[in-house]
Amino acid sequence: MKILQIKNKQGKVKLNEVVTRESIDRMIDEIGKLFGAKAVSEGADFGEIMNAAENAVDVLDIEINSPGGSVFDGYTIYQEIQSLKDRGVVVNATITGMAASMASVICMACNKVSIVPHGRMMIHDASSGFSGNAEQMRKQADLLDGISADIANIYSARTGKEVSEIRDMMKKETWMNAEATVENGFADEVVKFDKEPKSKMSILSKLFPNNDQVEQIEAAIQENDSIRAELVSSQERIAELEASIENHAIVSSDLVEAKSKIAEIEASVAAKDIEIVALKEAAELSEAKIAARASELLAQGGHPAPVALNDDDSASENKLTRDQFNALDHIQRNEFIKNGGKIK
Repeated sequence: MKILQIKNKQGKVKLNEVVTRESIDRMIDEIGKLFGAKAVSEGADFGEIMNAAENAVDVLDIEINSPGGSVFDGYTIYQEIQSLKDRGVVVNATITGMAASMASVICMACNKVSIVPHGRMMIHDASSGFSGNAEQMRKQADLLDGISADIANIYSARTGKEVSEIRDMMKKETWMNAEATVENGFADEVVKFDKEPKSKMSILSKLFPNNDQVEQIEAAIQENDSIRAELVSSQERIAELEASIENHAIVSSDLVEAKSKIAEIEASVAAKDIEIVALKEAAELSEAKIAARASELLAQGGHPAPVALNDDDSASENKLTRDQFNALDHIQRNEFIKNGGKIK
């Protein structure tokens, strides 16, 4: 069977109850399933992904929402976290509600402590419901003072505050909101929630958070999706260009047809020009014939001088005098007028 090596493997456990032997035993058992020999021996087999020694988690996240509880049971999980850190496991705590009393001490064992904006942390002196005689009560008081001093040292090592200052805060039972918890050094950050919803997490990311290979696979998938989107865009652009080419072909065809029509019109105009020239030439010939006929008529009437029938008033030979006109007979006069003759 193929073994898939997984880097930056991350596990998660929760402490959402009072710190007791039972709750801490369950928590330690859950940690054992995620890390160490138990994780290998009882590792689940998911197809090609087989749990192996190399696949044990190297990051442990602990979600805490607890009012505290038994000091000594709390010390048990505190020491378990220290042991994990000694073996190279990074342990992070997130306060999702409150970390009060012994639950706050458990947070101090972690590499990093985060708190949600509405979270709270409370520290106080150790307390007990012990009952007994005066001597027994004095012994119990000494025990509680010693426990409180030990816890103050843990807080001091984490926060950098003087033990005396920590003891004052514990005696007053100090409650801190998220900002104060960070300001006093009991936590490292306030969790910031994105206002914009994140994209849907893939099944691989859910199974293997913070895994390099999963990130590479998802990056390749995103790149492939981007290439596919570019391909679709290119195909749409090609379709637009093909439509434009078709329109261009139609316009080109119309242009050719228009040019052909213009050529026909130009040929027709040229033919008409030739016809007009011929008509003009015919008209000039007719005028010459009219002039010759007028001269002939004048000659018949005893007027040998030729008469030109045109509209040029400056040429006297194209007109008849009144006497010349009166000398014409009735038919000659009608013919003269009909041909546009004029009297001086």
